[in-house]
This record gives sequence, C-alpha cells and structure tokens, in this order.
Amino acid sequence: MTRLAALFAVSLLAASAAFAAEAGKAAPVEIKLATILPAGTSGHQRLMEMRETWATSSAGAVKLTVYAGSADGEALLVRKLRAKQIHAAVLSAVGLGAIDRSATALQLMPMAFRSWEEVDHVREKIRGDLEGRLREKGFEVLFWADAGWVRYFSKEAAVRPADFKPMKMFVWSGEPQHLTILRSLGYQPVGLETEQILPSLSTGMISVVPVPPFLANALQYTRYTGHMADQPWVPLVGAAIVRTDTWNQLAPALRAELLKSAGVIGEKVRRRSREEDDEAIVAMKKRGLVVHAVTPEITAEWQALAEQAYPKIRGTMVPADLFDRVLAEVAAHRAAKAPAK
Repeated sequence: MTRLAALFAVSLLAASAAFAAEAGKAAPVEIKLATILPAGTSGHQRLMEMRETWATSSAGAVKLTVYAGSADGEALLVRKLRAKQIHAAVLSAVGLGAIDRSATALQLMPMAFRSWEEVDHVREKIRGDLEGRLREKGFEVLFWADAGWVRYFSKEAAVRPADFKPMKMFVWSGEPQHLTILRSLGYQPVGLETEQILPSLSTGMISVVPVPPFLANALQYTRYTGHMADQPWVPLVGAAIVRTDTWNQLAPALRAELLKSAGVIGEKVRRRSREEDDEAIVAMKKRGLVVHAVTPEITAEWQALAEQAYPKIRGTMVPADLFDRVLAEVAAHRAAKAPAK
C-alpha cells in the first residue's frame, strides 16, 4: 500500500468512527413545559433557571423548553398535556384538579389555613398521597409551589362577605362546581379564563377578582379594581408536573438528579412568591389601591361563610377523605403549637 493510500484509509476509518459515534449519540429528550405565569415574573425566571440546571446536570441529554404567559388557560393546558402537545406544565390546584381532584385539598378549602406554616405542614403530610394519585393518572410532580393568599379585589369598596353579593365575580371556568356553590350562597360568579379577566373588568362583565396580590399587580387588575379586602381567603397552590411516559425516557439516576434540582427551584418559588405577596400590596397602595382592613368580627363573618360552604365543597370540589384529613391535620398542628396550660 502506498503512503497516499494508507493516509486515505486512515482518514476514511477516522471519518467512519466519527460518524458512528455521532449516530450512536442519543438525541436529547425534549420536555416542553407551559405555564400561564407571565414571562419575566419571578416564577418564570426560576423555571428558566431549572432549564439551565437540567441542561448542565444532564450533559445535554434533556432539553427543557419553557412557554410562559400561555393564553390557553389551565383547562386547555391539561388537554394539551393529554394530547402530548406539551409534556409538562405548572398548574394551580384548579388545573391539577382537572387531572385528579386530590390537589384541590390544598387550595379550595377557604379559611382552612391561617398561615404558610400550616399550608407547608399539611402539604408535607399529604403530598405522598397527592403525588401517588397524580402518578396513577400518568403524571409526576416535579415540585410544589404557591403564589400568595387570595384576596378580593373589587371596583367598589367591599369588605364583608355580604358586600360582594351584588357584584359579578370572576371564577375560573374550569371549576363549574365553584359556580354552582357560589350561586347557592347568593353570589354572582362569572366563569372565565385568566386572560379574559382584564378585558372583562374593562367592559364591566365582572367587577370582583379573587386573586393573590402578586397576580393582581403583575397582570394590572388594579387599573380597574381600586379596592382590596385584606382577608386571606385561600392560598393559591400549584405544582409543576410532567407526563410519566416522557419522564421515564430518562435513566433512573438522572431522574433523581433532576428531581432534586427541581425541588430546590420549588423552594425558591415558594419563598419568593410569599415575599412578593406583601411587596405587591405596598406597590399597589402607592398607585392608589385602597386596602380595607378586617376586624376580628369581619373575619368571623368570612369564617362563617366558609363553614357554610364546607358541606357543599366536601365530596364535590374536594374529595371527602382529603377534606377531612386536611381539617384533622390542621387541628392537630394547632394543638401541638398551642402553649401548655
């Protein structure tokens, strides 16, 4: 073999080896994640952080694509998850409830919690059950999160439960039972998706929006709602989930590593959202929001309204077994924290 022929053979072998190595390299698993959280918010920023962390820790084996500010609404996001148009999503308990009603136990029980400590305690007590039920439906929980305490923002001054009865109130369209219960209590709910809130406020279709201050501030609802009743009603709780079949494409060791980093992201989301709850109120007050303080007497009226709704919520909006367990866990936690007599 001549020297030229030998060099050609070596080059051919090298090229073949490179081609074989490239052909044997698996394409990255793409995970498309959607959320209604607006782009640029702290929650969206943490998702982008998770994207970068996953890319690094998986050595490029996972490509997480984040679609923020989705105008689809959570009900449609769930349909897209089932159709495999997306593989993951960050959903509130309302969206999770379209998959399995269990997650509603953390959000749709008004006045059940008095503090984030109680929310955290109960979530950790029941999360294994919640995650197991979602897994049975084909989804894995990446992390749990929350976005502040829901308060009532209104066009006209209102602070007592009865003050809101003449007003048209936003309710997520994915919760038909919620509409039925509110109507039975004498309220006027209007079912809408999140992206319909602002135009509906501008036209007068609704005049009350129960949302956390963070969202009211980020989505500029106070352009039309100049009043807020400072009575925490329910925590806005949610989770990041991924389709189990997509998740199982990854090696078990890699899944464990990604889940660990997702848990860190979830803790950051929870911590920052709670800070933003108070910061948003301060910012909106500077722009003219009138915050109506509640007295113990008024809080008692809200508690009475919640307890009037409980028999209607239990077994419909929230599974009966979890409804009872949440109340029992809260009661036990309060008893343990109470000073000894």
